[in-house]
Amino acid sequence: MSIEILRNAEVLGTRERELRDILLMSENIQHLAESNDWAEAVAQQYRRRALMDIFFAKDCAPSESQQVAEVIEAILNIDQQVTDILYLQRSSMLTDANLSRKNVRNVDVYLSHSLS
Repeated sequence: MSIEILRNAEVLGTRERELRDILLMSENIQHLAESNDWAEAVAQQYRRRALMDIFFAKDCAPSESQQVAEVIEAILNIDQQVTDILYLQRSSMLTDANLSRKNVRNVDVYLSHSLS
């Protein structure tokens, strides 16, 4: 079963449903990151970790190994995109912080000259 079929299937076995939940939660984490909702993204990450621990505590049957591998690959891709978003936002915040510090210094200089 392809990832797209897994994502949209109405009837799934327990393991497939668990796997789909992990995939959908990963996609939701990416959406939250894109929306700059890092608090909820982190909360979702903790819940996903718990789901993954439960899922991978059981051995994968040979019949599901290809599907599990495809979902893992998709999750790793999503996680890389989330990491890229995080670093871009971090860089932007650092730039803003540096600009704010510069503006504070300029205001201090202005005030020191205007009060003299």
